[in-house]
Amino acid sequence: MSENTPQTIETDQGVPSLDNVVVVLSRTTEPMNIGAACRAMKTMGLKHLRLIDPLNPKGRSARALAHGAEDILENAVVVDTLNEAISDAVVVTGTTARMRQLRKRALLTPANLADHVADHSRSGKVVVMFGTERTGLTSDEADICRYLSTVDTAPEHPSLNLAQAVMLYSWEIRQAMQRAGAPGSTGQPRNSPATGPGVRRPEMRVRHPHRTTRMPTQVELDNTYAHIAHTMKAVDYTEAETIKFMTYWRQLHMRAGIVNWETHIYHMFCRRILRKLDVPKFPGLPDAPDDAKDSADI
Repeated sequence: MSENTPQTIETDQGVPSLDNVVVVLSRTTEPMNIGAACRAMKTMGLKHLRLIDPLNPKGRSARALAHGAEDILENAVVVDTLNEAISDAVVVTGTTARMRQLRKRALLTPANLADHVADHSRSGKVVVMFGTERTGLTSDEADICRYLSTVDTAPEHPSLNLAQAVMLYSWEIRQAMQRAGAPGSTGQPRNSPATGPGVRRPEMRVRHPHRTTRMPTQVELDNTYAHIAHTMKAVDYTEAETIKFMTYWRQLHMRAGIVNWETHIYHMFCRRILRKLDVPKFPGLPDAPDDAKDSADI
């Protein structure tokens, strides 16, 4: 290899894993859909389910539809808020039947999304989120998703039942895991922009001379954005301006990617500004891990 030949550096050496895929159902109003979703997940090898503020999630009707997958229902984690459901994820993805203003041209097919899910599962937990039956994902839920996907359905009846949607995406994820060569799969690895070989994602092409390179969890990202928002307030940005700014910043990072030590750059920048203004430093979010809070002190 000549000195001028670019070298690709793969710092993410994990293998794709169904065990890193987490299905999140938000504000489900029909318990039978939860049970049917459990059954759909189990047939495709998925087993981690989280429920945000559901209605009677583990009652008789949910159990009846979960036939054979009662263990997934029993082990489902019930939480009150979106942040609780996704805090440990390295990537959050979502499904939608509605065009979104910021990303209406960037909605992925289920197969495309599944390839990304399989790839990111090498790094840690990946969330696949489904919204409430009647209205789907809220704007806040959609905005936090790095990838959004939609199913190409007939225009005269475009919406899928929630459990049907879970089944469809679970099947695509299983196929993608097989294509990516996940342990225990029957498929063969393939060469594609999403799954290899070599560098798969832009953010994993970088490395730091002194730090490990990994994808930050959602709580680490939220802690970074909160530090930025705290700093913006100190320089007289209004609340409305800050919300708009942070929405676009999230979109930028979702397109380009960001790794753990790159978030530290923002912390250092914000800390310098606050010190110059003689403003109290950002204390960190209450639910952020200690190492994420410490990064604000770098």
